[in-house]
Amino acid sequence: MEDLSPGTRPYTVHHLDAAIAHLEQVLNLDGANSLFSKTYWRSRVEEALSTPGLAPSQHARLQRLLDRIEES
Repeated sequence: MEDLSPGTRPYTVHHLDAAIAHLEQVLNLDGANSLFSKTYWRSRVEEALSTPGLAPSQHARLQRLLDRIEES
């Protein structure tokens, strides 16, 4: 990810589906037990959850990812 100034969000609602698909793919393959810690993956998902204008379906997908991280 690029260097962001304070208050800048890494995701936009228009690009969020691709980011969610990437997170789903990574967490399906390696789970939260990969090279990165659960804390890292949780923060990535929570970052996405903070995107303004989140659609209910996007929220549901991200919540499932958080649940998967917690269960691993």
